[in-house]
Amino acid sequence: MIHIKENLLDKKNIIIEVDGVLDHGAIPVLKSVCERHLDRDMKILLNLAGIVHITREGRTFLRGLREKISLSNLPEFMTVENQPH
Repeated sequence: MIHIKENLLDKKNIIIEVDGVLDHGAIPVLKSVCERHLDRDMKILLNLAGIVHITREGRTFLRGLREKISLSNLPEFMTVENQPH
């Protein structure tokens, strides 16, 4: 389960706070929220301090967003960077 809170800073900047689990069920919801703001040419800061678990699909999703948004408070247990095998 995921909880998303949107905090509009001004006409061009928004902070999106994400709490819970980022998995295959949560990805479409978060993607929709991000795309809605990106379509309006807004700068997004995605605050991940409340994430308690992330799946491989969630990591892949965040990797795809790296060029479009800023990530903050990435939990220690999670990395978006590619890991050597």
